[in-house]
Amino acid sequence: MGAVTPESVVDALGLGPQVTFDELLAVVERAHGKPIELLEVPNSVIPTVTGLWVEKDQKSVILLPEEDNQLHRTHAVCHEFGHILLGHDGCGVAVAPMPSIFQHVGMRGGIKRMLARSLHWNEAELAAERVAYLLSRLLLHDEPATTSEFERTFV
Repeated sequence: MGAVTPESVVDALGLGPQVTFDELLAVVERAHGKPIELLEVPNSVIPTVTGLWVEKDQKSVILLPEEDNQLHRTHAVCHEFGHILLGHDGCGVAVAPMPSIFQHVGMRGGIKRMLARSLHWNEAELAAERVAYLLSRLLLHDEPATTSEFERTFV
C-alpha cells in the first residue's frame, strides 16, 4: 500500500472536477464516518486561529471565526478537512493560547482531539494545507478563464 499523501486522500474521495461545498462536505463526512458540524464563533473564542477541529465520538465540529470573510472560512474548513482525511492525531501546535473557554473542556466533554489551524508550518500543517488547496481548486470552478498570456504563467 502506498504512502498517504494529500493527493491520494483527495483522489480517494472520487470527486469530479467541480463540486459544490455541500457535496464536498457530504463526501468528507462519509470518509470521516461521522457528521461534521461547522460553527461560526466570535473571533475572541479562538483568537489567532483561523479554524479549529474538535473531534468527539459521535461527530466533529469545526469552529470558524465569524468575522473572517467567506473565502477565508471556506479555505480554513478545507484545511481542517485535510487533517481529518489524513488521519492526523495532532498537528504539533500547542492549543495553549486557547482562551479559558476550553480549559474546563476535555475528556469530560467527550473531546477526542482538538486541532487548530495556525501559522506554525510543520509537516502535518503543510500536508493539511496541500489538501486545502486541492479541494479549493474543485470548489472554485466558477473563476473566469485566464486570457492574458502573462497571467497564464502563474497558473
